[in-house]
Amino acid sequence: MGENTQELADHGPCSHPRKLLICSLFAVLALSLIYFIFYSPPSSFASYSDLFDQFKTQRTTKNTSLPPPHPQAWLQCDYSDGKWVWDESVTGPRYDSENCDMKSTEKCVINGKPDKGYLHWRWQPTGCNISALDPTSFLRLVRGKHLAFVGDSTARNQAEALVCYLSTVARPVTVHRYEERLGRKFWQWFFPAPHSVNVSTYWSPLLVRAEGHSEDYAMTQETVILDALTEPWTKDVDAMDVMVISVGHWFPRPAMYYEDGEVVGVYSRPDITNKTDIGYLGVYRKVLRRTLEYVDANSTRDKLVVVATIAPAHFDATHGWNHRDACSRTKPFEEGEAEVAATDAELRNVVLEEVATAAAKRRKRWGVRFEVLDVTRMATMRPDGHPGPYLFAHSYDLRPVPETVANDCLHWCAPGIVDTFNDILTKMIVAGG
Repeated sequence: MGENTQELADHGPCSHPRKLLICSLFAVLALSLIYFIFYSPPSSFASYSDLFDQFKTQRTTKNTSLPPPHPQAWLQCDYSDGKWVWDESVTGPRYDSENCDMKSTEKCVINGKPDKGYLHWRWQPTGCNISALDPTSFLRLVRGKHLAFVGDSTARNQAEALVCYLSTVARPVTVHRYEERLGRKFWQWFFPAPHSVNVSTYWSPLLVRAEGHSEDYAMTQETVILDALTEPWTKDVDAMDVMVISVGHWFPRPAMYYEDGEVVGVYSRPDITNKTDIGYLGVYRKVLRRTLEYVDANSTRDKLVVVATIAPAHFDATHGWNHRDACSRTKPFEEGEAEVAATDAELRNVVLEEVATAAAKRRKRWGVRFEVLDVTRMATMRPDGHPGPYLFAHSYDLRPVPETVANDCLHWCAPGIVDTFNDILTKMIVAGG
């Protein structure tokens, strides 16, 4: 025993040949670990740091108001099919629109719209559920991203409602305003750190260049250049992480169409008899296809591209557009009481077909994902959700609404049904993982 102890003291535990190999292996592992910690390149450590940050993000973004990020969960639920149900649990509006940066005509609560029922109806999909987006969770979900709403005023309507709701937990900075007589051409809001989220609206009612009624309401017709997609959305498309396209209302209007510098047809222009009336539906399809192809070809990173189907107006055909009862209903249509109009159904089908085509043809090396925000049916059932004659703050607090008055039976009160569009958009974003 004493001899063995003395031998270890004199020669160490690795002095025996049988133990020499094991000791050498331990030494190599120890040296490798020391090198990794002190001498490895920063990128190696950064990758582990990023992984840790992702883990922390997953922990902090977990919220019962959002489903787990599983694409199959999205595919198994058809949010376009369902019904509106009265929800007594909704005790008031989601947000206070008075101090929100949105078009004043959509602030129905502030403007004195007397019926508040439109705030209590909840969309119930058939066979599944949809919960309201949580503003805090949403901002974590899209941290560092750019959300862009491109199209006509319905795109702006949806964007402003989203910004207003998110403003309940984080105050955005309006970093860009470009207004003209007809409205907000390009607006951008920024939610500062830790969110670093940009939300933008791009006015482009036909997605391509147009001159006429869309630029000057005194004009009754459009001149549409089919092969000239508009700026600035085309210039910024690669920087968009989520792109929502909402167009349709401006296409069924009298127009003359140009392509390659030549007139290729007209729509509803009896004053031009020497050109073929080609309708608007094929034009809508061509423009939408070119738009999706352009987005795919000019995207160099992951992107969610969502195309909304048309949300129809509800001008009552028994009254003029400027009658106080043009859209005075106070509750949704009952099942079977109203059907989707033929024009709206045609426009919707074009969106479904073109988005499916774009998804099938998309370039595989980039993660561009195409989805449809199918709101046509749910919107058709909601004649009660429009501002109507309540376009200005407290306009009729002390007097009755006159029989002849300007009406908005196209856009949506905010808060209101437009928030449901954003609830579904949230599910699409989450489904992407």
